[in-house]
Amino acid sequence: MLWLGQYRGLLVLTVVGLGVAWALAQTGTRGNPNPHPVAYLGPAGTPEVVLEENQVNQYVTTGRINGARVEMLVDTGSVDVAMPYRVAQALDLKLTPGGISKTGNGNVRSWSAWLDRVDVGGLVAERVKATVLPNMHGDQVLLGMSYLRLMEVVLSDGRLTLRPVPSS
Repeated sequence: MLWLGQYRGLLVLTVVGLGVAWALAQTGTRGNPNPHPVAYLGPAGTPEVVLEENQVNQYVTTGRINGARVEMLVDTGSVDVAMPYRVAQALDLKLTPGGISKTGNGNVRSWSAWLDRVDVGGLVAERVKATVLPNMHGDQVLLGMSYLRLMEVVLSDGRLTLRPVPSS
């Protein structure tokens, strides 16, 4: 047992490391469980896309904006489709001054743009308003209400179903 005393620090560090790794595994990640969404005909004969929630109860998917693949987080609290400035640059959007936007991180100057086409698994909306935020980090786009208002949104059993709103 003499060796135990010599390696006590290493043993404690290993146990703490394993504990931290276990705790992180329990909290999940912000992954994208819907990298290839596809619309299919639902029970009423209407096309629908069903998204699974990720490990932190968010709905993340991959879609297309003006033909380019982007990762999107469904955000009913966002008035428009919102994106970081660098994503807008990559999409070559024409930006106009948008004023001040109220975000979860406070008020920020923003730009506005119109997206020719937003496509989530084949559910397409055209001429969708976007807000471009210079301080927004990452490459993820917030799929906000300027797109979602054109869809019927149903939450049930950890799934989010999108269907086009019927035309009147």
